[in-house]
Amino acid sequence: MPETIDRRTDVQGRIAFLASAVEQANHAIRKKMDELSLARRVGDAISHHTSISSLSAELMNAIAETMNCNYALVYSGSDASPFELQAVSGVFPGSEEFPGDIRNTEIARHLVEHCSPIHIENVADDRAWSEDWPFPNTVASWLCMPLLARTQLRGVLCLANQAPGPFDERTLRMLMIVGPQLASAFANITLYDHLRESEAKYRTLVARIQDVVYICDQQWQILDANPAAEARFGASIAGRMLTELFASPDTANQFLKTMRVSGIVQNFETELLTTGGERIVTLLSCVRDGDRYSGIIKDVTERTRLIDQITRAQKMDSIGTLASGVAHDFNNILGIILPNAELIQLRTDPSLPAVKFAGVIINASKRAAQLTRQLLSLSRQDPVMLRTISLSEAVRTTGKLLSATVDRNIRMEFDLSSGPTDIKADETQVEQVLLNLAINARDAMPDGGLIRFTTCSEEGTVMVRVTDTGTGMDRDTLPKIFDPFFTTKHKSRGTGLGLSVVYGIVKQLGGSVDVRSEVGVGTEFIIRFPQSSEPRKAPPVQDSKPVGGSETILVVDDEPEMVNLLQTALTGVGYHIVAARNGREAVERAADDIDLIILDMIMPEMDGSTALRGIREKTPGVKVLISTGYTSPEKIPLVERIGVEGFVQKPFELGKLAATVRDVLDGIVV
Repeated sequence: MPETIDRRTDVQGRIAFLASAVEQANHAIRKKMDELSLARRVGDAISHHTSISSLSAELMNAIAETMNCNYALVYSGSDASPFELQAVSGVFPGSEEFPGDIRNTEIARHLVEHCSPIHIENVADDRAWSEDWPFPNTVASWLCMPLLARTQLRGVLCLANQAPGPFDERTLRMLMIVGPQLASAFANITLYDHLRESEAKYRTLVARIQDVVYICDQQWQILDANPAAEARFGASIAGRMLTELFASPDTANQFLKTMRVSGIVQNFETELLTTGGERIVTLLSCVRDGDRYSGIIKDVTERTRLIDQITRAQKMDSIGTLASGVAHDFNNILGIILPNAELIQLRTDPSLPAVKFAGVIINASKRAAQLTRQLLSLSRQDPVMLRTISLSEAVRTTGKLLSATVDRNIRMEFDLSSGPTDIKADETQVEQVLLNLAINARDAMPDGGLIRFTTCSEEGTVMVRVTDTGTGMDRDTLPKIFDPFFTTKHKSRGTGLGLSVVYGIVKQLGGSVDVRSEVGVGTEFIIRFPQSSEPRKAPPVQDSKPVGGSETILVVDDEPEMVNLLQTALTGVGYHIVAARNGREAVERAADDIDLIILDMIMPEMDGSTALRGIREKTPGVKVLISTGYTSPEKIPLVERIGVEGFVQKPFELGKLAATVRDVLDGIVV
C-alpha cells in the first residue's frame, strides 16, 4: 500500500512538473509571440509610412503595449541633431510632459559619444544622471536605446516607467531587435525626403527655367520637354524630331556629326524654326545619357540683336568720326564760297551775267551745306538747338509736308496719342527723321499702299512707329540698312544716307531705333526717345532789326579767307573789325573796347575752348559768338558753362550772320 501511495505521489509530482514546464513553455512562447508580433507590426508600419513622425506615432503605442511600460517615446530629426521629440505613446494614462529637444543634455552627449544603451533603475538614486536629467522626476526608471544605422546615430528610443526597475534583459533584447529596424527606417525616410526634395527642386527648376530642356531617344525623337519649349516654339515639340527644328539641314548634319564623334555638344550656335516659321538664334547643348540624349536650348536672339546693334554703333562711330572731319573742312570751304557769292550778287549790277552765275554758286553751296549737315547728323556732332517739343505735333507737321509729295495711291493714317509726348530735341532734326522714313516707305510702295504713324508714351519714353505695306526687306538686307551709302534704290533715286542720318540723329538725342520687316508684307520702324518733363516754350520770333552797327568786333579764325570775308561783310554794314589768326592772338587782343568776339572753335596753337577761358579771365564782360563748322557734343556744355552768347553755323548767309551779330550785341539770346 505504501508503495502504491509513493507511486501515486511520484506520478502527481511528475504531472505537476510537466504542467509547470508546459506553463513556462507557454509563457515563453507568448513572449516570443509578442516579440514576433511587435517585429511584424514594426515591419508593417515601416512599409506603410514615409514620414518619421507618423511612423513614430504608430510604433510608440505598439512598443508601450508590448513592453507593458507607462511610456515609450522616440527622438529623431536631422542628421546634425537627431534629438527632436517625434512621438510619445498614449496607451496608458499619464500626465507627464516630455521636452521637445534634448540635444544639449548629458544623455544626448553620452549617446553621441558612446552609442550604447542607457539603463537607469531609479533616476533619483543615480547621481550621474539626476543633476542634468531632462525628463520629469515622477518617472523613475528608464531604458534608452540609441538608434544606429551603419554607425550613424539616427535618434534614441526610450522606455519609461513610474515604478523603479521594471526593465530586464528581455526588454533590452526586444529593443535591440526593434531599434535597428527603426534606425534603418528613419535613415531611408530621410534619404527619401532628400530625394523627394531634390526631385521637387529639379522639377521646379526645369518647369520655371526660361531655357528649353529636352530629352530625345536614340533616333532624335523628342520624348519630353519643359513648358519653356511651348512658349519658345509656339507649340509642344514632344514627338517631333530634334533635327526638324533646324533652319538649315547642313547645320543639323554638322550637329549630328559632332554628337557622333564626341557624344557632347556645348553652346552650338544655330538658327531654329518655331512652329510659325520664325527663325530664332539659339545656343544648343546636348549630351548622350545611355540610350538617350538630353540637353538645353537657349534663345539668344535678343542678345544677338543687341550685339549687332553695338557693332553697328561702333561702326557708325568710326564712320562718324571720319564724316565729322570731312564736314568740318568742307563747311570751312563752303563758308568762304557762299558769302563771297552773295557779295558778288550784292555788289554787281543785276543785269550782268555774273549775278546769275553767283546765284548758281549760292544754290549749289546751300545744297552742299545740306549734305554736310547730313554728314554731321550721321556723326552725331551736328550742333542742335534742343527744346521741348511734342512728338505728336512733329508727326502732324511732317504729315502735312508729305501730303503734297506722296502719290494719291498711297494712303496715310495717323494714330497720335492724346497724352503728353514731349521730348527734348531739335524740331528740324525730328522732322528730318520722320521725312526720311516716310520717303523710304513711299519708295517701297510703287503700286500704292499705306503709311501709318503711331505715337504713344510708356515708362519714361515716347515712341513713334512708322509702318508701311511695301515690299519689305529680306534677312540679308536688314543688317545693312543703317550703313552709310548703302541703298537698294537706283543711284538716281537715293544716296544711301537717309537711314544713316536717321540713326545718327536718334542716337544723338539719346533714343533708339528698331526695325521689323518681312518680304511682301511691309516694314515697321520703331523709334524711342527719352520723355521730357520740361515745359514747352514757343520758339522766339525775331522782329526785323537793323543789320548793321558801329561796334568793334574781334574776328578770330585760322582761315585768312574767312577773316577777310567777315571783315569785308561786317565793315560794309558799319562795324569796326579787329582780326586774329588763332586763339593765342585772340587772348592777346581781347580788351575792354571790344564789344563782340566771333570765335572759331577749331584752330591751331590754341583751340577755341582754351581761348575762351583766357578771354573770360581777361575780359569777363565781352560778348562771344561761336563760329564753327561743327562743335563736338562734349565741348558744347563746356563753352556754355564758360559763357557764350550764341552759335553761328558755317557756312552762313550774310544776312543771317548780320542779324545774329546784331541780336547778340543787343542782348538777345540766340
